[in-house]
Amino acid sequence: MSRKKKLVILSGALLLSFCLILLTKLPALGLDRPEFCGQCHVMDEQVGTFLHSAHSLGANCGDCHIPHSLVSGAMYKAYTGTKDVISVLADKDPYEIRISPIGRNIVQDNCLRCHGDLLQTVGDTSEDGGRYCFDCHRSTPHQK
Repeated sequence: MSRKKKLVILSGALLLSFCLILLTKLPALGLDRPEFCGQCHVMDEQVGTFLHSAHSLGANCGDCHIPHSLVSGAMYKAYTGTKDVISVLADKDPYEIRISPIGRNIVQDNCLRCHGDLLQTVGDTSEDGGRYCFDCHRSTPHQK
């Protein structure tokens, strides 16, 4: 096979992979919803507490935990989902749900995105070494 043909095949495979990753942000698939996230037993507590919170009335898991832009959101979702599946399949027991430093920033950005009108005078509480919104609002929407 010629080098040019290999390059075309590789480019096509990469494009297809990228398109499949972008599909993870398609709302009709429901991949941001607690019904999907709760399919894994390690998420029982997180989904349960979310479903009993005020956030469940107008938000879903992805609204807080995934970047809202199409490309970065899809890439982050594909990365974290793959990482979580590998950890569960590797039988990392007890599997502990912990937010990463990147995830902390994503959740903070999403707090500001949804509640920006309430925070106009306060601004981003995490700036200059400050606290993240969820440092004080730890039980919103999860109990831990």
